[in-house]
Amino acid sequence: MSEPLPHLDTTDSQDSLAALTGVMEQFVGDWEAQESPPGLKQYLPETAPINRFLLIELIKIDLEFRWQQFNFPKRIPEYLEEFPLLLEETIPVDLLYEEYHLRRQNGFEVDPAEYLSFFPTASAQLKQLFELDHAYSSTKMLSHAPPQALHNFQPGHTVDDFELLTLLGKGAFAKVYQARQTSMQRLVALKISEDSSDEPQTLAQLDHDNIVRVFDQRLLPEQKIRLLYMQYLPGGTLQSVVEMIRKTAPAERSGNILISAINQSLELRGESRPAESYTYLTLKSLSWPETICWLGIRLANALDYAHQKGVLHRDIKPANVLLTSDGVPKLADFNISFSSHVTGTTPAAYFGGSLAYMSPEQLEAYAPTHTRLPESLDERSDLYSLGLMLWELLTGVRPFQDPAISSGWSSLLNQMIQQRQSGSDLNEMPQHLPPDCPEHLVTVLQKCLTPTPEERWTSGAELASQLKLCLNPRAQQILYSPSTSWFSRLKGWEIPLVILVVAIPNILAGLFNFFHNRKHIVEHLKNSEEAFWQIQSIINLIAYPLGLGLIGWITWTILRFSAENRLSTDSTDQQSAVVEKRCLRLGHYAALICTAEWVVAGIAYPVSMHYAIGSLSITAYLHFLGSLLLCGLIAASYPFFGVTWFSLHLIYPRLHPAHDFSQPAPESYTQIKRLSWVYLILAFLVPMLSIASLAMINLDDKIAIGILTVAGTLGAISIFRVFQALQADLDALNALYSPQQPTQ
Repeated sequence: MSEPLPHLDTTDSQDSLAALTGVMEQFVGDWEAQESPPGLKQYLPETAPINRFLLIELIKIDLEFRWQQFNFPKRIPEYLEEFPLLLEETIPVDLLYEEYHLRRQNGFEVDPAEYLSFFPTASAQLKQLFELDHAYSSTKMLSHAPPQALHNFQPGHTVDDFELLTLLGKGAFAKVYQARQTSMQRLVALKISEDSSDEPQTLAQLDHDNIVRVFDQRLLPEQKIRLLYMQYLPGGTLQSVVEMIRKTAPAERSGNILISAINQSLELRGESRPAESYTYLTLKSLSWPETICWLGIRLANALDYAHQKGVLHRDIKPANVLLTSDGVPKLADFNISFSSHVTGTTPAAYFGGSLAYMSPEQLEAYAPTHTRLPESLDERSDLYSLGLMLWELLTGVRPFQDPAISSGWSSLLNQMIQQRQSGSDLNEMPQHLPPDCPEHLVTVLQKCLTPTPEERWTSGAELASQLKLCLNPRAQQILYSPSTSWFSRLKGWEIPLVILVVAIPNILAGLFNFFHNRKHIVEHLKNSEEAFWQIQSIINLIAYPLGLGLIGWITWTILRFSAENRLSTDSTDQQSAVVEKRCLRLGHYAALICTAEWVVAGIAYPVSMHYAIGSLSITAYLHFLGSLLLCGLIAASYPFFGVTWFSLHLIYPRLHPAHDFSQPAPESYTQIKRLSWVYLILAFLVPMLSIASLAMINLDDKIAIGILTVAGTLGAISIFRVFQALQADLDALNALYSPQQPTQ
């Protein structure tokens, strides 16, 4: 063994997996460097649970080298005899499966029945593996070893047109260096890897501000090495941000953490911070939940762009999100991505990813004992991984506890699959959330992590629009009011509230009109008092129930559609749009109904009085009609604002729970804004006309003039405040539908 073993920490499964991988890579290197098989025992730690896990994985590698690359074949019973530890639990069927296929690949005739009879206690699991429909899929944790040539590249070397400066990162299949391209005299990020994937072809399709820009590639055919050079980003990765978040209390987190992580990365690379850009200043002013939304919007839009190009990333994790010097995130490392538009590729060819961020269906496709195929995955798997990563950035912890490393690789995968399929309630982890975190952000991320793909967001654009909503507190308050808000407590009272909002101003206007007409018309007509009372009673008994009932019925139809729409998917977008428009115009409908009834009453009163007591003067006719019309216009403008505001906050959010903001904003927003100006003018103008008319009729009626003046002034002030709130609400909603998506 050439080097000391990496430290294996059993307290953190992900750190332990990384250390285990290091041991396996060292074992592979020793196999390649020696002329005889290295001894397995010297690679095993003292800790028993990891000891067995690592032993199984090392034997898989040992089997591959012995059977395929060296003439040192060894059978499983020999390993079992050498390491009794393997038999402490169930026989590791992974090893039997690997040996079975290695023997077949080397030309041996192997009957599955031989294994089923020789290891009867494991026959059920072996049979499951043998009967899978898809082709052989290795159960090795370290599925491929990097070529030895990768170890020959070091900072200071010159490779082709590139001078290697510093090592930026490395993985099982590649190393990434900061390099200087001599011919272009520019800094680039140079990825040196085995020439085995179509990553350059995949990335060549992608031209997005939040995806790392790939310039070109060069091949070293003698060494079977690919040089992929791309945009150099000095701001580090989101992994450094996660590490910084874990050291910061939730209440102390803000956008400055992202800035600090970038500055730290710049200092490590010996680079100076650039002049403060608009993006840089924006990040410094954001809270931490707002910063998460800001990052998430850009990454979700980048994924949406890639998905529309037929490219799945399949390895979303903090280390694969690079940052510019002013904080703009860019998706990188499409090494295991799959593009349906590149000829000759298959999803299985590049399948992999990082376990901690995999969706349950991706883990199933990755697990050799599961029947799911990589071809079954779609963009919702990437959205799951993005949601999980954003939650870790928000809280500093992942929503799933890492399973203990005990048995074999397949057992570990099965534990993780079961864990994700059981789901995780993010609301049960409030201690990790910043105190200013909006409820809706947790809801958005919870939907990303739903075990069933059909219940997640359908696209990156939809996820981005929901994160954008989290940055719009006013619109968020309307569409997703907190459970503690009084709007939530008013659910179920919508119809009584609408009727009450319409009834109060109409009743007050009716009382004023009654006493006004009684004093200025009826008292001057002979034998008209009794008739006036009778006509007043009949008209009111008809008008009020009819008008309020009609308004209540329209409200009920909207609410019924809302309830049916939640329970069924039969309604079309056109139907939903019609009902949404009806909901937003409910106040307008209420105002029109009220105005129509007051106009009809303005005609019905003098006509009925004419038939009851005889002919009336033209002045009386005009007085009845004018007074009722003016009262009607006052009574109509107030319900418009009250009903529109209530329907926007109480009913409208339930018509489309998902709220697809990818389409243009509804025209109803603009229409309601225009109508609100009309009703605002009426609310100010009509009381003034009423006062002027009253003064012309009887200047001495100071009480009526005073009442109208005070009521009109207070009413106009109240209406103006509601008008401002309504305008701001509609502007906030309209902003969500902005067709221009943020990129920087």
